[in-house]
Amino acid sequence: MKSKILIMMTALLLLSFSVSAVSAVSKEELKIAIWEDISTFDPGWMTSGERELMIMSCLYNGLVKYKEGSWEIVPDLAESWEVAPDGKSVVFHLRKNVQFHKDFGEMTAEDVKFSFERIIDPAAKSPEKDIWKLLEKVEVIDKYTAKLILKDKMANLFTSALPMNSGMIVSKKAVEKMTREKFGKDPIGTGPYQLTSWKPKTHVELTAFDGYWGDIPKIKKVTFLPIVEDSTCETALRTGEINIGRSAMINVQSFKKNSKFAVYSKPALKTYWLGMTVNKPPFDKLELRQAFRYAVNVDNIVEAAFYGTAKRAKTALPPGLPDHWSDAPVYKQDIEKAKSLMKKAGKSGGFKVSLFIPGNDAERIMAEVIKADAAKAGIDVVIEVKEIGAFNDAANKGQTDAYIQFYTSTIDPYYIMQWFAGESWNPSQWRNAEFTDLIKKGASEIDPQKRHQIYMDAQKVTDKDCWAIWLTHGTMVWITQKNVNIGAIYPNGRMTPWTMSFK
Repeated sequence: MKSKILIMMTALLLLSFSVSAVSAVSKEELKIAIWEDISTFDPGWMTSGERELMIMSCLYNGLVKYKEGSWEIVPDLAESWEVAPDGKSVVFHLRKNVQFHKDFGEMTAEDVKFSFERIIDPAAKSPEKDIWKLLEKVEVIDKYTAKLILKDKMANLFTSALPMNSGMIVSKKAVEKMTREKFGKDPIGTGPYQLTSWKPKTHVELTAFDGYWGDIPKIKKVTFLPIVEDSTCETALRTGEINIGRSAMINVQSFKKNSKFAVYSKPALKTYWLGMTVNKPPFDKLELRQAFRYAVNVDNIVEAAFYGTAKRAKTALPPGLPDHWSDAPVYKQDIEKAKSLMKKAGKSGGFKVSLFIPGNDAERIMAEVIKADAAKAGIDVVIEVKEIGAFNDAANKGQTDAYIQFYTSTIDPYYIMQWFAGESWNPSQWRNAEFTDLIKKGASEIDPQKRHQIYMDAQKVTDKDCWAIWLTHGTMVWITQKNVNIGAIYPNGRMTPWTMSFK
């Protein structure tokens, strides 16, 4: 009798769990898993496009934007604009009666001026300042007209500066009232959603902004849940605790075969690389950096982490971009050559390398393959897994010998490569005057052929100095419950929650 009662209770518990799992998905709330928590809501101080840009795009608008699902530039807060014949100024005509969240009033040209000039203010130390290095100032012509005055032609103005996070308009009144630090936790934008709750490491909760100037989102509440482990995300999808998430690449096929889910895949506009810190031993010696490059097998690293869904990279710029170095050398594993270079550098007995990685499944797999490969050449790789904040801090301060890093980019080559100019963000502690000069030239060069040659030369400099082993440009996969209309997805896989709905 006791055993029968136990069986009945177990069955009831399982039924209860099943019902609660199904009911966890509400048509009033969309739950989206993100791989880590955000660090800030301030678009001028974004720390990760992968973690923060999609959320910021829900909260803010820019003067222009990429049309949802494409790379076409269309009006956003600006209804129209005129570029001066010399390319050194642009006048923007703003929409009227655009309201900021939480009763912070109407968006005007003063907010445009404030949003951009706070980024270029040297004292503010915005990580986006290099994006806007050619902006001299913003003139307020009248309440609804703003003029950008440039130091030179700005080739990236409409490809990465304006349509990305650094082009988003914030409330001057809100930032000045709160201070920038507090604003980063309590954002005020003009976007389709406004922040209602942020509990670090737990959730970011947005609700549709009733005063939005554009089309009001169909889904009233969107909650982003930081889920670090792919396996945990898979479980949350299968139990119905989230509407949209991801899985380990090895399990994508199983979700494709399951009629309860829809799978969306895009070639990611990312760059993954194995970086080396060049201002201290062992990688202050070029020969040892080259030895490490010959010791690892990039094809195996990518296959192990992405299970055939992504291809290896050979340079920083992804294929498909007009300035991609298609003839870049492909370095194959050559253990004997690695040992020869180590001997030349006085390390024939081998050496030790500390390798920092964030706690993602893909990076963990990559690190283990790298460790096994390097051991064949006598290189002892010690892997340290770091929480994302600690990882970024340690890497940017050069506290490790090597690291695995990635970032999400745009279609503009300047945006991708300016981060390596050794100014605002420089995890390898690498500085090269020739490279920096090329990047500066590329920022103002609008002739396509000349610009192409500049970025070809810049990629060749990075290859020669060998501070990075390019791994892959990745792939972006989203898995949804079948009742979700995922809306428009950008060509690099970034979602647009304000275009989503339930079926």
